[in-house]
Amino acid sequence: MTSATTIIKRYKNGGKVELYKGVDHKAKDFSKILASCKHFAKQGEHTVILPKIHKDDPLYREIYKDLIGTVYEKKCPDFLVGNKFYEHEGFTTNNPKRAFLNMISRGRQQSNRIVLDDSGYDYHKVKRYVRNSAKGRHPDGKYPITEVWVLDRDANLIRLF
Repeated sequence: MTSATTIIKRYKNGGKVELYKGVDHKAKDFSKILASCKHFAKQGEHTVILPKIHKDDPLYREIYKDLIGTVYEKKCPDFLVGNKFYEHEGFTTNNPKRAFLNMISRGRQQSNRIVLDDSGYDYHKVKRYVRNSAKGRHPDGKYPITEVWVLDRDANLIRLF
């Protein structure tokens, strides 16, 4: 923990959820990011909810230093699990396929590990799309995906890929 973070939840197994100062608690996805972090922390992981800051802010180099020199440089993923960055994506459309494609498209530009809200899109189709995408079969294959999780309506995480 640094002086820039606060522990907001500890688990007996050593897992914990930390929060960086400057994180917007009122952001519409904050509760879902927190639920995702709690899931990983319950497994004994150290998680940190990260702030959105400008790439030129000196704090960017401190928080996101592992992204510098990668395709994700200048990006601000939502949280860390250990030393891995994750991005949460929600949706606004009522079309499950369109919601999924939008979330994947936006998420993969922030991190190769993505947590998607459950849009109701078929999980098997999600897995197939991600497998094909990971093999570079899609035009935006520049951003390979290594993990996809779905945050269901009960705030449980389900790993799909």
